[in-house]
Amino acid sequence: MDFLKSKKRFSLKYGEKSIWDCEFTVSEKEDGNSLITEYAFPDGLKITNTAKKYDDFGAYEWVTYFENTSDSPTDIISELWDADIELPFSAAVFKNSAYLPDYDKEPIIYHPIGSIAKIEDFSMEPDGLEICNYRKHLYQDQTKTFKTSGGRSSESEAPFFNVKGENGGTVFAIGWSGQWNCEISRKTDTINIRTKIEDTNFRLLPGEKFRTSSFVMMPYEGGFTDSQNKWRRLVKKHFSLIGKPGRDKYGPLFCGIWGGLKSEQVLERIEFIKKNNIPFEYLWMDAGWYGRSKKDSPNEFTGDWGEQVGDWRVNNLVHPDGLRDVSEAIKNAGMKFLLWFEPERTMYTAPEALAHPEYFLRSSEGDWPAILNPKDLLLNLGNEDAWNYCFNLLSDYIEKLNISCYRQDFNMKPLAYWRSNDAFDRKGISEIKHINGMYRLWDKLLEKFPNLIIDNCASGGRRIDIETLRRSIPLWRSDYQCTADYKPESNQYQSITYGIWAPFAGTGTGRAIGDTYRIRSAYAPALTTNYLFSVDEKLPTDKETIDWLKKYCSEYKTVRPYLSCDMYPLTNATYDTEAYMAVQYDNPEGKDGIIQIFRRENSPYPSIMLKPEALSGDKKYIITDADSGEEFTICGKYEFEIKIPEKRTAKLYFYKELK
Repeated sequence: MDFLKSKKRFSLKYGEKSIWDCEFTVSEKEDGNSLITEYAFPDGLKITNTAKKYDDFGAYEWVTYFENTSDSPTDIISELWDADIELPFSAAVFKNSAYLPDYDKEPIIYHPIGSIAKIEDFSMEPDGLEICNYRKHLYQDQTKTFKTSGGRSSESEAPFFNVKGENGGTVFAIGWSGQWNCEISRKTDTINIRTKIEDTNFRLLPGEKFRTSSFVMMPYEGGFTDSQNKWRRLVKKHFSLIGKPGRDKYGPLFCGIWGGLKSEQVLERIEFIKKNNIPFEYLWMDAGWYGRSKKDSPNEFTGDWGEQVGDWRVNNLVHPDGLRDVSEAIKNAGMKFLLWFEPERTMYTAPEALAHPEYFLRSSEGDWPAILNPKDLLLNLGNEDAWNYCFNLLSDYIEKLNISCYRQDFNMKPLAYWRSNDAFDRKGISEIKHINGMYRLWDKLLEKFPNLIIDNCASGGRRIDIETLRRSIPLWRSDYQCTADYKPESNQYQSITYGIWAPFAGTGTGRAIGDTYRIRSAYAPALTTNYLFSVDEKLPTDKETIDWLKKYCSEYKTVRPYLSCDMYPLTNATYDTEAYMAVQYDNPEGKDGIIQIFRRENSPYPSIMLKPEALSGDKKYIITDADSGEEFTICGKYEFEIKIPEKRTAKLYFYKELK
């Protein structure tokens, strides 16, 4: 708590003055590991900063609330930085010379790009370099800036950072699911970190209250990989709902189904799963199940399902029983139900948009190129009536269809809508109220349905931040995997580039059933298979294919607990098809783990030398080949060789310390 008490954590201007030069009264209250600091201004403005320390990780978190307790508008709040902190920092001072800097001593900013439906999603190599740990050096008296784009928090850049010095550093995350900014500056022996919601300049109206972005930071000593594993453990323990009482213990295993399939075809697939004891845990029904279209949509490339978004009536031509028969069959097969929605985006012709145009935001004509579809409207979750409509709609569906996972997609760029609807003295308010409304929506759904999980999708992983991670799991981290035959190396790569920042996420297998290399490449903390997805994917009838499906779904469930444990890339993270790729997941509590090795299709090398991490140098470990069952023993301090004669082969090994 000393850090929280001794430092100002945010900054802003009130009127024309720095907040710290204004007149106010301040009060502090400690509640366990929380510190609540309240600033009361004479004109009725109240600012409350709620901070918390996580003693087991030496981490801190805070968020600031603003409230107008008077009968008149406040003065203008501007230059609002929700985090504005200076930290001691030990690093070499680089001087121009003929020699390169010492990369191990110079300060480096590790920071991932966002999810843009490319193989490089979540990479720290925006210049296309081959190795994963692309290093952005921060020299003395230098400032570097970062931001997302379009109003989704992980679209162009993701809000996660690790500023590493010579002997340690700080991992931090910005908690805002809209448009954020970050500045990192360096002096000789300090760094300054500032984060905010972009472009705010507003006054509060009488009685108005809201929060802005949160900030989570974890100082550390030691190296990069250990710090990222410590961060993963922090997120897993204190921020994720997965594994918490009432929620799923792990990220689920899904059978993906297109929502435009007729109910009889869906029921046929459910019966196939039940009859053959395929160990799926959920049936995932994607888009296409709603609206009043009279056009068939047996796959995602047919029909006009995209034009039906916002009409959340079940399409009675495709699902004449309103999906009730599907829900019952899912339950009888021992599975749970995931259903796709996109409540924030609505076509302008949807019934609710026509009946209640006041619920929706429109973008000014000049801003439409920033929008994915100029016919889209944005449901204004900052409007109480619109919020109630959305909450009641979703609650009704969750109850009547027994939905266990609510999938919320978001296929639009909202920033232009928000900014088009802000008054000149209220810049940022539309965004702030919408994001506040979204958090409230998810919180209330989770409160009302204590076993519900939420899947956070926004064109595939474009709204991932510490606030969405604490309420949801991104089950589809990248839209790159949307194509049936995406390059499987993308999943090998993204499991590391995303995985070092968060312990839970999901991806898909593609549709080529029987491809062991592909499904093992897709092993992630959650997984959906699309082998039965649309009318184009026929139900397997031969025993060999059915046995393959059962085998690898079962293997995945055996592997899954390790995938949210400590992660150690054993090779560079790359999508080069001539390279090997290897990664280790270590469970320190059980003194066991797994190693995945991929010999890619153009790799000329029949073997690879490996030195696993986190093993005790004086201990021996038994390694088990998941394919052959063969075992061999290694010593924790030595390299060992793995031979893989065939190209395009995925190998899986389990290891455990010998007593």
